[in-house]
Amino acid sequence: MGVSPAKRRPRKKPLKPNPSFPLTPHNNGQWCKKIRGKIHFFGIWENPQAAFENYLRVATDLHAGRQPTNTNLQPNAFTVKDACNHYLTFQYQKVQNEEIRPGTFEDCRHIAESLVRAFGSDRLVSDLTPADFQKFRYQISQHGLTRKGRELGAHALTRVVTTVKSLFKYAYNNDLIEKPIKFGTGFERPSVTVRRKSRMAAEAANGKKLFTPDEIRSMLEKAGMPLRVMILLGINGALGNSDCSRLPVKAVDLERAIIEFNRPKTGAERVVPLWPETVNALREVLASRPTAASPGTAELVFLTKFGHPWVRETVYESANKGITKVVAVDSVGQEFNKLLTELGLKRKGIGFYTLRHTFRTWADEAKDQHAIHRIMGHTIPGMSGVYVEEISLERLRAVVDLVHAKLFPPPKQEVSPTTA
Repeated sequence: MGVSPAKRRPRKKPLKPNPSFPLTPHNNGQWCKKIRGKIHFFGIWENPQAAFENYLRVATDLHAGRQPTNTNLQPNAFTVKDACNHYLTFQYQKVQNEEIRPGTFEDCRHIAESLVRAFGSDRLVSDLTPADFQKFRYQISQHGLTRKGRELGAHALTRVVTTVKSLFKYAYNNDLIEKPIKFGTGFERPSVTVRRKSRMAAEAANGKKLFTPDEIRSMLEKAGMPLRVMILLGINGALGNSDCSRLPVKAVDLERAIIEFNRPKTGAERVVPLWPETVNALREVLASRPTAASPGTAELVFLTKFGHPWVRETVYESANKGITKVVAVDSVGQEFNKLLTELGLKRKGIGFYTLRHTFRTWADEAKDQHAIHRIMGHTIPGMSGVYVEEISLERLRAVVDLVHAKLFPPPKQEVSPTTA
């Protein structure tokens, strides 16, 4: 059994080159000094002389409490690894402030690691050229973020390019590097056309991300509780995996048959009128909820039999390195995939989130885009989002009623033959 990330032995700090050396080795691999209550970094452990020269350039201003007039760091002091460490520290602070999810930080960390692997930890940022980024883009597009990974799709490649550019933009905006990085035309995100073709190719191979009414009805007949009510919420109001998992009891008003709570992913306002079938299923779930494993989850509608959220992230942290690993558990997706397999409906690219795609496709026939946005927890685009203060419950119900009619069409009435 391997050692858990949180228990890995921290990297051993170097000794000072001489007793009078004014800088101290920091856990992030750089020489630093605390001046007027703030820690400043001057260069990597491996090059103490360059770090010392950087310190001398700005020491007078920093000790006097002034913004340094000479902020140009010694080029030999700032490496690709330095840039990644600074950026990840910034992202970690955003996790602590609950501005981003730990899973988002984990994505950034994987991308930063691949960058260091490709360029080398001691590669100078000042030496990077557009050709380096073009080569890096080609490598990850063919082999992914690991040495033996699979090629990246257009959307995953877009995420990597965006993160890398954000990383070096952060370094420049925070005076860590002297000038902006030139990425070149070979390090662009895949075009809209390429992304569209990628999506169309996936649809041609696996079908559209849609369920038929018959398929959803078969799921509802087969699924046990609480998965059955989650499926209802997915097609009744386009709730996704995390939406269901993080739904608080106080957001559910069974008397008025609505759910009101800001969507966790976007913070956008959301109001979902509920069908009678969804209301009855929610009553059943709320009447038999398991005991919460921790006080922080006691307010949730859905809990596993062990009292945990259905979608959660286990974060491994180290005192020296912050977040070292994030393990995501999506019990909603796992149980739903088991159901699809049992029903013979499982195919590549299809999962619980397909219910959200299906809701949006069916709801479009209502021709009320603002009402659909409010139900799905999307921000109303353009200036309409500034001026539209309220959308009536009648408009929202008209949308979900149309979807309900698609899923549960009224029985066809038999027409008796007329006599001549």
